[in-house]
Amino acid sequence: PDCRYSYDYRDIDISFGPQWGHTEVLLGNTRVLSRVSCTVTQPTLSRPNEGSLFFHVNLSPMSSTKFNGARSDFSTVVTRLLERTIKETRVIDTESLCIVAGEKVLKLRVDITLLNYSGNVIDVCCIAAMASLSHFKRPDFVVNGEEVTVFSHKERDPIPLSVLHIPITCTIAFCGDKILVDPSDEEESVMDGYVSIATNTHHEICYIYLGGGVTLTPALVSKCCEISSLKTQEISTMITRYLEQDKRVRKESGVEKPVAISNQTLQEKLDKLYVEDRRNTKDISVEDDVKDPAFGSITIRYIDEVETVDENGTGSVTVTTPVTPATKDEDTAFPGF
Repeated sequence: PDCRYSYDYRDIDISFGPQWGHTEVLLGNTRVLSRVSCTVTQPTLSRPNEGSLFFHVNLSPMSSTKFNGARSDFSTVVTRLLERTIKETRVIDTESLCIVAGEKVLKLRVDITLLNYSGNVIDVCCIAAMASLSHFKRPDFVVNGEEVTVFSHKERDPIPLSVLHIPITCTIAFCGDKILVDPSDEEESVMDGYVSIATNTHHEICYIYLGGGVTLTPALVSKCCEISSLKTQEISTMITRYLEQDKRVRKESGVEKPVAISNQTLQEKLDKLYVEDRRNTKDISVEDDVKDPAFGSITIRYIDEVETVDENGTGSVTVTTPVTPATKDEDTAFPGF
């Protein structure tokens, strides 16, 4: 029904959010949202000089009626596959996350939420996790004796993670004697079984997971591994292209260090818009009663004096806007901020 060959993936689209590590991946109609966060914690006793990496997969009930919101066995399978594919194959250099050996390390947490289900959750979660980790930048820190200073993104430029290789899972479904790459939800309902093979860009097999009651011959396993290796090269190149595109867009727009939307209040954003608007103002009409300038249904509330040349070019006019207290009802007029 989607007019593709049996070895082809559905269309893949990757988009990045305003913060480092926020990624949304669309595979056909399957959509997931991935977010990477970082906290300071104590290391484990077995690895005192290494940070940690944690995955959490949420199969939201709003994505499909087959998920009831509770942690299902399938979400556990997907989480375990991500740990085997990314964590246990040392994709991230965890030693670079160490702040003070045996005392403080950085802990990375990857939260993946399924927004819409249309088949092949394993592959789209793996793509989202790798794109988020490649896009994420950790905070910089300085150790001076026993004193540790962790800088925010505003104080110092964040540092990208050390990604050693890029593994990608490729799920292949079996329907009789036919094989199909990237099965959709309709194709999953009629398949006999599937195999998920994780390979990296160095043509190394990282993990193989067999689901369903199918028996694979050595020749078929070898063929599936070859298909997975080729698809990994294509998808990893696609991830790199999207990362370079995001970097170019941020550089052109002057947003090298993204700021969370919640870091600014509504009043601060309106103040910024007001100042920029006044800087671009060329003419101000003179009236006896100067009213407050307004954006939509919200009036700008603070005292500000702007000096500009009047229409006749004979002098300057000073406009003063009075202070009025902000109300809770006014804050809801701009839901996009």
